Amino acid sequence: MQITFLGHAGFLVETQHALVVADPWLSPYGAFDSAWMQFPRNHDLAPMVREKLEHSPKERFLYISHEHKDHYDPEFLRTLTKRDFTVVIGRFRRTALRDDFVAYGAKRIVTCEDSQEVPFKGGYLKLFLTDSGTNRDSALLVQADGQCFLNLNDCKIHDRLPAIVAEEGPIDVFTAQFSGAIWHPTCYDYSREEYAEHSRQKRGSKFEAVARAMETVQPRVYLASAGPACFLDPSLFHINLEPVNIFPRASELFTFLQQRLAGKTPRLLEPMPGDVLDAGIGDMVSLAPERVTDENVSQYLRNYAALTTRVFRERRRNLMLEEVDLIHQRLREEMQQKLDAFSLADRVMTPLYLGLLELPGQLIRVDFRSRRVEVVREVRDLSRYTLISSAPDIVRVLDRKLNWEDFLLSFRFRASRAPDVYDASLHNFLAAEIEDLRAMCDTTLATESRKERTVVTASGQRYAVNRYCPHQGADLREGWIEEGRYLVCPRHRWRFDLQDGGSCGTNGCSVKAECLGKEKDEDKHEEHRPTL
Repeated sequence: MQITFLGHAGFLVETQHALVVADPWLSPYGAFDSAWMQFPRNHDLAPMVREKLEHSPKERFLYISHEHKDHYDPEFLRTLTKRDFTVVIGRFRRTALRDDFVAYGAKRIVTCEDSQEVPFKGGYLKLFLTDSGTNRDSALLVQADGQCFLNLNDCKIHDRLPAIVAEEGPIDVFTAQFSGAIWHPTCYDYSREEYAEHSRQKRGSKFEAVARAMETVQPRVYLASAGPACFLDPSLFHINLEPVNIFPRASELFTFLQQRLAGKTPRLLEPMPGDVLDAGIGDMVSLAPERVTDENVSQYLRNYAALTTRVFRERRRNLMLEEVDLIHQRLREEMQQKLDAFSLADRVMTPLYLGLLELPGQLIRVDFRSRRVEVVREVRDLSRYTLISSAPDIVRVLDRKLNWEDFLLSFRFRASRAPDVYDASLHNFLAAEIEDLRAMCDTTLATESRKERTVVTASGQRYAVNRYCPHQGADLREGWIEEGRYLVCPRHRWRFDLQDGGSCGTNGCSVKAECLGKEKDEDKHEEHRPTL
């Protein structure tokens, strides 16, 4: 098995009889309305990938993990004229990805259920799915030629890794996201100190998740992928140069892992686009000539930005006042349609304020309790969530050139919240499409209806807790204890305070912890108990 790194989370996996192209993100216009660009550059690999997918004599597969445009690149895929390969995607409740490939004219589309195998001569692919709320993603396993490659990319199935390893056997090559991919705290109005502290917490949490995954998987090789993109829009370029943010480079992760795993690390490799790994020997057999290092990265980014000035010059657009007024009206109507489809509105206690930079005195106020959308002159609630953007950016969502989640990931807005607490329901309302809101609410209710309890131990005390995380249903038996009192969810690292009834201080959710008393000697031998 040979694995060519295509940049970001993209791989070309070649076995004796099959070829798998996973998440090729190669187009020169980046993702999320050109806000994210591939880092390092990888556009020169597009002809090679195109040639492989169109003409390789092996059985050919194109795997797309999920809809995010740094994984699903329609612009590159449109350049393929011969489309007789097999498309492999997850069977999600939202059918947009499958609908796209039907319209694309793919000859064969396999929509996999969770843990479904797709066989080929001498091996198979297998997908592992998450599908909850706005989170639809999949991980890929390729088993062939006596080697096994497990690619989690962005898919948070950390609580399932013990079962996957037990079923699939030794994992030779492993990769998982280690960098941030969310708009908090990047787009929030924090002081410099608050921003840095939130960033440190998030990157520390992400690094710990990767370390624990490695302890479970015990691969021979870890490939750093799904790492930071870069931000070359002049209005976003400063993010690249921040001393602390949620976009660390692989060298920072490796330093953490070497200390955290106390010398028991697998081989840690930071591939450049075009590098080829032989999974059998666990070493690179071909290296791309261009290398980005800690020493040259700043100049590399400035040179890269100079090459993309045309992209951002072309996307700028000046609007007439009447156009802005119409966009404002359409945004208000969109919010009302969302609110009408949102059955969990009574859970959101804080109003949402949406505004356009061009119309500072006309804020759209979404009152979830009364299910009313109105226009007000100023923020009038002490508890509130605000989001301000420009009309040219928000209209791309209203015109369906971007979906809501793509817009939020473009980072072209500013947000604030009071109190500074994550509200999952409000977050899902913002990020979901109108047609997906009812299904999202049903999924949330189904997750909450799982009442199975389990027992965890912290600082010698036993606690009964809800087994499944109230956020997206992760199995908390695969969580861990921090600071002697916090039960940590293995997927998104929510921390539930066992000494405070199992509440999560950042969002108010709870696993309803009940203290059962001191741990007994016989309890120490029971399974699935997170302990210090």
